[in-house]
Amino acid sequence: MRTSTLLILDDDIQEANLIASEAKSLGFEVRIVADATLFIDAFLAWKPTHLAIDIVMPGINSIEVLKTLAQLDCQSSIILSSGIGTDTLPAVQLAAIEHNLNIRGILYQPFHQHILRNLLNDQVSVDLHAHTSSDASTQSFIVDSDTIADAIHNHQFTVFYQPQIELFSGKVIGFEGLLRWKHPVLGIKLPELFIPVAEKTGQIDQLTQIVIESGFSFIRSLGTALSFSLNISAKSIKNQMLADSLVNACKSFKLAPEKVILELTETATMHDPDEAQHILSQLRAEGFKLSIDDFGTGYSSMAQLAKLPFTELKIDKSFVTTMETSSKSRKVVASTLKLAESLGLETIAEGVENTLAAIGLRELGCRYAQGYYFARPMDQAATKTWLAQWNNQF
Repeated sequence: MRTSTLLILDDDIQEANLIASEAKSLGFEVRIVADATLFIDAFLAWKPTHLAIDIVMPGINSIEVLKTLAQLDCQSSIILSSGIGTDTLPAVQLAAIEHNLNIRGILYQPFHQHILRNLLNDQVSVDLHAHTSSDASTQSFIVDSDTIADAIHNHQFTVFYQPQIELFSGKVIGFEGLLRWKHPVLGIKLPELFIPVAEKTGQIDQLTQIVIESGFSFIRSLGTALSFSLNISAKSIKNQMLADSLVNACKSFKLAPEKVILELTETATMHDPDEAQHILSQLRAEGFKLSIDDFGTGYSSMAQLAKLPFTELKIDKSFVTTMETSSKSRKVVASTLKLAESLGLETIAEGVENTLAAIGLRELGCRYAQGYYFARPMDQAATKTWLAQWNNQF
């Protein structure tokens, strides 16, 4: 496995050394140059995995540096370093987008440690790093009712947590709970692999109960101010015992229902809108909040959206990740935000992967967001560590 390497272009030796020190603590090999020509020469000779470029340096045209990197087919992850309010930032951003460079984000000076760590390395997230051996990775993996039942019995299902941030203040307002299968041999498995099977086998309610009990317990251990979002399957929403299970869990873990947000996809309410309205109204009467997930990817009409008692609209990541390069995506996001405002719904965007997306959403009026830019989904221990570090910044 190749060692992570970072090449820094910065004439401020103090700032460069701070970035270098943080990178080295994450296991990076680091080199620093203050001259654009030497920077390009070092890039060609070293082929670093990451680049950090100060976009405001005397005598150096940062746009030309980016163009040169594009011509050299640069595949490195690039961090742009900038003072807040830099006049040249929009032009540099545009140049980076036009040349399809892999921009991880913008590091504003003076920088925050947690942001630099997220830009450099996503080590706190193990959900995308299945701990497999070369032999294990080639083994066939059959997902059926028996293997799911065995995994439930052996406590292999666990909940990961991704923070949700208020864009205007940077405050953590809650976490979304995401189920993972921690296979003892094949490592972490994502829900796309087992949720559809569990819905067919009727085991989805058991998995939902794992998220409820584990998530409620953990989020309550962090205090009383944070909310907890969890996904509810279209199959589970028809289960009349769902409300009882949620209410009982709130009482057991002393978690206010108002702090629980149930996320449903558009299609979950399409099969039987009248039944959905009845069940969702019951859940709202108990105090639970309701979020329509992946909005824009289904077929719900505005009339249906207004009819059902949703409190939140979640903008799908497919629009968020492309809104800076696609005018159509940006228009979809803008119109969705206006629709939500007209219906009195809170808005949260998922899939925020860089500073450009976060700034763009804030400018359009989106209040909350989540995504890799802030943190990937984490287990309980990593979540506690991340939260403490994030709160220290404020």
